[in-house]
Amino acid sequence: MGTIDLAEELLDNLGHVQGKDIGEKIAYLLESDILLRLKECDDYLFRFESKYGMEFEGFAQAWDRDEIERRHSHEIERDFMEWEGFHLERRRLLQSLRNMRVKREH
Repeated sequence: MGTIDLAEELLDNLGHVQGKDIGEKIAYLLESDILLRLKECDDYLFRFESKYGMEFEGFAQAWDRDEIERRHSHEIERDFMEWEGFHLERRRLLQSLRNMRVKREH
């Protein structure tokens, strides 16, 4: 386990965070941050799913089969790249959340 130095102001503010010790408080803050970022990803994913009427996997398959009209337009290419980025970020965040929870259980 590593050691970190915290500014006095940060240490004082940790008193307001859920947890019985600094380790639990920091874990709570990290988990809260991941959950907030997941919600942000979900909001963006929902926008793309609503716009195109499908989830990312279906869109990517249709893209590969050349079934997306005007797929090389600036708008659709940009949407595809952003959508893929949020899709991958969501998977990464979920994995981080699982890892944190598994480690906490052991």
